[in-house]
Order: sequence, then structure tokens, then C-alpha cells
Amino acid sequence: MNRQTTNHITTIKTEKFKTTTIRVSFKALLTRETITQRIMLANVLRNSSEKFPAKKVLSAHLEELYGANLSANAKKQGQLHVISFYMQVANEKFLKSAPPLFEDALKTLSEIIMKPKISHQTFDPEIVNLESRLLKEEIESIYDDKTTYALKKMLTKMCQDENFGISGDGYIEDLATINEENLVATYESMLNNDEVSIAVIGDVEHASVVQMIDANFNFKLDMRTEASALENQLSPLDLEEKAIDGVTNLSEEQLIHQAKLNIGYRANVRITDEDYFAMLICNGVFGGHASSKLFMNVREKESLCYYVGSQFESFKGLIYVYSGLDLTQVEKAISIIDKQLDDICCGNVTDQELQLAKNSYINAKRSALDSASGMIADLETELILGLTTDEFIEKMENVTIAEISKVAQKIKKDTIFILEPTNSEVTS
Repeated sequence: MNRQTTNHITTIKTEKFKTTTIRVSFKALLTRETITQRIMLANVLRNSSEKFPAKKVLSAHLEELYGANLSANAKKQGQLHVISFYMQVANEKFLKSAPPLFEDALKTLSEIIMKPKISHQTFDPEIVNLESRLLKEEIESIYDDKTTYALKKMLTKMCQDENFGISGDGYIEDLATINEENLVATYESMLNNDEVSIAVIGDVEHASVVQMIDANFNFKLDMRTEASALENQLSPLDLEEKAIDGVTNLSEEQLIHQAKLNIGYRANVRITDEDYFAMLICNGVFGGHASSKLFMNVREKESLCYYVGSQFESFKGLIYVYSGLDLTQVEKAISIIDKQLDDICCGNVTDQELQLAKNSYINAKRSALDSASGMIADLETELILGLTTDEFIEKMENVTIAEISKVAQKIKKDTIFILEPTNSEVTS
């Protein structure tokens, strides 16, 4: 593989796949005022353009491109909000008499992004109303997924006075204020003010890709200038801090059988910090995989939880534990979870625990190389760190027990949130 970057355009040349994958992303600082509008915009743009005004028209065109796939999403990434458009198309060299599919794919993406169906400064109201209803249903569905709901609720409460507390799913109350007219202003702001980032993975030549992107996209931001160099791009790092005076305990009752225990910690280490790899492996030993201390001691040995694990948010510097258990076992579970972290702080980690944690992350990293989507998902991290996959793995392999013990001492418990069953009879 050969990775090259010219300012905002990154290509990874590989013959591993019979497809070429393109991602065009628009990055802006995350704000409460714009999050729902931007999610709506991604959904509307995906499904309507001048050339492809309806889903069936676009679907027919994608079929003509030998079954190309087009998708879009909007997500929170640290302190940023990112709208991304993806196109995966077959490499024409594997097809007989195929047209230049990569260039056709770029032209299609350009139609979707640069030429939406806008008439008299308004989007199609029928499409906007449909996407508004679908987004409302999607936000409401989070309530039914109790594991996801409890974790999101804990993070919202934990970071309620910080930007990171903004919901990446959007807000139902905002939908009533979004219409086909003011959504155009959101679109124009995205096009004129957002930072553009483009990634292409496949059997491609970097110089040719840059030339074709320049020919098909008329971004105001000149991606060829030194002012747009990688080090000057918007960073997802969220450096906002909060003083912890004590642990915040919160709870909520719902008609459920199983309690959800979520604990939020300030790890005080972010992806660009010297201790990043030690904290990554520390989380692995703590609860990041199926042989971690939390899984083996809280779930297997003590049989306290139906599931338990931890996750490291590297852009913000947070670790959160999530679990499902009987309400009567919550206090005991918290005590044993605390002991697992204390043991790591004291260096009570076996060589086997350390290696299993490393293997878990290393295997996941290598598995990402098996798909273009996995490589694109990992690309942001590699570009921020300036590392190749092999260099990233080497950094993980070199982490020691002493290093994870030291970094674990930086972790401070912030918030405990318990989603509790009510005393009423429930069905699920």
C-alpha cells in the first residue's frame, strides 16, 4: 500500500480490492445550534439532486455504474461535526467494456454535493418533510435501545456544561424550526465555510485523483495551497476540561427488567498525548475486550453482569464503563469495578492480561486492512498521529505494565448513571 496526501486529499493505493472507495467530508466545529440542521442536510442531499431528483432515479443510475453504492452520514467527532458522502464503485479494469467508473463516480458525487435540487432558494418541501419525519423516528428509536440510551444519557449528564455533551443524534425539538428555506442556508454554510477532506482507496494514482477531483468539484477552498496543509486542518481534539469536586450520582426509572449501570471517567489523556498508547492498552486491560479484568472478574467470576465493558474516547479523553445487571447487584458491581481499576493503578496486571489486551487491538487494527471501509475509518487516526498501520501496531506492542499502571493513575471517576427498573410489571 502507498498512502499519499496533498493537503486535504489523501489516497491509499492498493490492489487488494476490486473496488474504489471515495469519501468526501465536510468538517465544522460542533455547536448545539447547528447539529440537527446538519444531520437533516446530509439526509436531504443524499436523496435529491438536480440530475437525480428522486431515489428511484438515483438508484437506476447507480445500477448503470455496475451497482455502485452511495451513502451519507453525519456524526460527532470530538469537537467537530462531520458530514460525509461515500461512493464505492467497481474498478473498471476487472470488467469488460466498462466505462471510466471512477471518474463517473466522482461526477455523481459532484452532482449530489454541488448541485442539489434547490428551486427559488428552497429545497423540495416534500423531501424535507419526509426526512424530518424519518429523523424524528430515528431519534425516538434510541429510547427503545436501553443500552445505547443509558450510555448516551450518562455522557450528556457528565458533559452537560461542555460541547461534548451535545447529542450527535440531533434534537426532536429542533425539527419544527427546520424547513426547506432555512436548510438552504445550512447547505451554503457547509459549502462555503466547512473544511473539506477527501479520501480515495483503491488501485489509483495520486496525481490523477487530485486532477480529477479538481476538475469535478468547485470548492471555494483551494486544496492545493500550502495554507491548507495537513497540520493546519481542523482538529477533532476536544481540550475542554472540567473540575471534578466529587462523583455525580444519577438515576432514572423505566419499565425495564434489567438495570443499566454506566460509569464515566476523565482519562485526562487524548490521542496526541505521549501517554495515548499506554491509555489505549490500559483500557483494553480494564474492560476493552472479552478477556479484560471487567469481563473476567465482574461478569465471569462474580456473575454480577449480563454484559460489561469499557470504551476509551480518545478525542475527548474519557473512559466509560457500560453494563447490564440486576438492580440488587449495582453497589457490589461498582465496588468490584473500582477494584479492577485500583489493581491496574497498583501494577497488578499479569503478562497474559497485557498481551491479550494488545492482541485485541492489534487484531482489530489488522482486520481494518481487510476492507476499504475499515481503512477509511482508521485513516483519521493515522493522519493525526502521522503513523502507518505497522508503526501504530509497533507502538502498542511496546507498551509496558509500568506504563499502563502510571497512566491509570490519571483516571478520575466523574459520573455514575443507573437506569433502574420500576416496581411495575414490564414486558421487556
